Amino acid sequence: MFEIKRDGARRVGQIHLYPSEMLCPIVQETLAQGGKVCKCKMGAMGACLLVLAFAYLTTLCQGLLHDRAQHLGWLEVDLPHPPSTITLYLKHSDNVQKLDTLVRSVSYPDSPAYGKYFTLEEISTLISPSQAQVDTIMDWLQTNGVRADQIELLASKDVIKVRRVPHEIVSLLFGVPMATYQHPRTKMIVTRSPHHYTLPRHVEPLLDLVRGVADFPMVAHKQRSITKKVEPTPTSSFSSFNAPNDPVRHTVPAPTLIRVRGREQSLVVEFQPSCKDHPSTSTNPPCQDHPPVLLEVIIIATPFNDVYAEAYRTTVPPQCTVSSGSPTVCVAEITVPNYIPLNVTVQEIFADSYVSSVASFDYAAVSAPINIPQTLRSLYGVPQDTIVTNQNFSQSVVEFEQQYYSPSDLALFLQEMGLSTNVTVPVVGPNDETNPGGEANLDIQYIMGMAPGARTVFWSIATNSSAEIDDILAWAVAIGNTRNPPLVNSLSYGMTEGNVDTYLGKGYLARSDIEFQKLALMGITIIIASGDTGAGDLGGPPMGANTCQPLHADWPSQSPYVTSVGATMITPLDDPICYLRKEQGGIDCTSDPLGEIPTSLDSGIFWTSGGGFSNLSTTPDYQAPFVKQYLSTLRSKGLLPPSSLFNASGRAYPDVAAVGHNLWIALNGSFISVDGTSASAPIFAGIISLLNDARLNAGKAPLGFLNPVLYQTYRDHPDAFFDVVWGNNRCGAIDTVPTCCPIGYEAVPGFDAVAGVGTPNFPKLKEVIMRL
Repeated sequence: MFEIKRDGARRVGQIHLYPSEMLCPIVQETLAQGGKVCKCKMGAMGACLLVLAFAYLTTLCQGLLHDRAQHLGWLEVDLPHPPSTITLYLKHSDNVQKLDTLVRSVSYPDSPAYGKYFTLEEISTLISPSQAQVDTIMDWLQTNGVRADQIELLASKDVIKVRRVPHEIVSLLFGVPMATYQHPRTKMIVTRSPHHYTLPRHVEPLLDLVRGVADFPMVAHKQRSITKKVEPTPTSSFSSFNAPNDPVRHTVPAPTLIRVRGREQSLVVEFQPSCKDHPSTSTNPPCQDHPPVLLEVIIIATPFNDVYAEAYRTTVPPQCTVSSGSPTVCVAEITVPNYIPLNVTVQEIFADSYVSSVASFDYAAVSAPINIPQTLRSLYGVPQDTIVTNQNFSQSVVEFEQQYYSPSDLALFLQEMGLSTNVTVPVVGPNDETNPGGEANLDIQYIMGMAPGARTVFWSIATNSSAEIDDILAWAVAIGNTRNPPLVNSLSYGMTEGNVDTYLGKGYLARSDIEFQKLALMGITIIIASGDTGAGDLGGPPMGANTCQPLHADWPSQSPYVTSVGATMITPLDDPICYLRKEQGGIDCTSDPLGEIPTSLDSGIFWTSGGGFSNLSTTPDYQAPFVKQYLSTLRSKGLLPPSSLFNASGRAYPDVAAVGHNLWIALNGSFISVDGTSASAPIFAGIISLLNDARLNAGKAPLGFLNPVLYQTYRDHPDAFFDVVWGNNRCGAIDTVPTCCPIGYEAVPGFDAVAGVGTPNFPKLKEVIMRL
């Protein structure tokens, strides 16, 4: 922008270029002051330059939101404006700076105030805005036409909801025109402004954040087939298979491998067939439209190193499906032993003696047994007769994106697991039982499977679309204003840290941390899945990052006030020696006792558990010595990422880990296997619920904010956790395309940014926490 500087009696016109993120607040502030940009006399040329520059910047900044709307898929349409719901997050009193100290006092086991939690009223009295501030905002709203019955001041006295507001009144309040937008995929319609809103001078200092005016709801990218890779994990390659004495066959281009997924003692290969004269087909059987017809496929699975020497081969007819307007997709299965990472090739066999070239999948794949709650309780040392008995305890799973659970699926799951089906699940928010989602069913089935007997709440945040993303702040405010809220809460949602304020509104991340602190003061546990796209939190905006440089943290896992849970898989191959070649001293570990490794593309799983360092939140003191030791270990091994790629002073996550692979759930009356840190979070939450139950039954306070207890326990009793010592999280996916960054974080003995302090050893954990 043009910045007119004065140098004594001499005027100097200097041009300074600022990024738009810095300029727009300047323009917004100037607009809020009535557009008066000249506060002193200046020469005509300087004044003209400044006015022209300001006019240009105003146009630029107003265009940025319009561009953002289009980037998120929203299109302006000529439809009636639906009324708006506006949420005003009021700025707290200066006492808000005391929250961190107070959280320490009630959460650190060596504090005299440990477990002496605050009530909602006590927190409100401490940090809520003054009545004069609230009155100012109320007067502003009502002066501009908002009726009193449209306004709700929440019990915490720091959030105001304004409902059913006509677009004309929104325009008056925020000084911007409103328009109707529709998302072409979801058909959702919203009223928003394509311009930055402005606030009156007397109101602007009183608010942290405004939602519902210029922020466009984010729409998640639907899962798409994985069809290619970037920077692949090195794997063995194999040439075309021709059996001895086979006649020479004509060659067809290789099929396109979409993914290889492990099941129990098998690998399932998903691929798009190729035909003799065409790269794809739209028929079933495949290639009827481009003959000859595909008859069978040869699948060969070869171990990743020479310690496990036997290769596996099958020739089978594929099972194919055709969707209107899309190429035919087929699957074929090969039987293999569990736990050994295998490199897979596929070759097609056609009528008339034609074969295809060989397609090699770029990543190893591994099979493993199905897991159920009994498996996991046994793995973590939970006695099978341990149930929750305290009637004052409750837990919850929190859902977004119109993820609903099915009571009938839950009953089926509990019955098949041998658990009581005499349960009642209170529901907060909407739940369409006829449209259950895999995420919601997974969450509630596994938190209840791990902590049977616990009163479990299904907490659903209303959205207008199944693709709308995760207003976690709205949930934090809601539970903070609830009497007798669930004490343990599992959330399997999030997004890249750096995108939060960009897409949810400036100040959203900071205000979320304040709400998390308030919940910690109330003794409420927040457990967050660490994400499924590795150290880079890859995936592309708005939810993920689209580059490995730098590495990106996942929110809210990066918050110092939540407990982040990474994911593991069960395997006897849990030591580095199991992955070495013979000449390196590698051994066959398949007969060893079961342990855990991180879920990762590099370890044969089709996704990667998230973990890393925040670029915004600093390392909290409860984990500081462990992070220091971890960085030192990486440095000594030559594994420390370059300083330009990560923030060594940031909050490290995950804090702990739990199994996240091959979980058996009931969905629509059938059982399927699912994966993700989405499973790890409710599994770990269930363990914490069992510990809370024991404490409450002994007359002790609930555990509340866990991290100080977890890290102190790890310091004094490292055997309270099972260490995860091999693996990494460098890989992920961009738009579901497997992507491996050149470097990520390595698992090492002790704390690491892959599995935290490890997975829970329930008997030892219980012994320790019962002494607190």
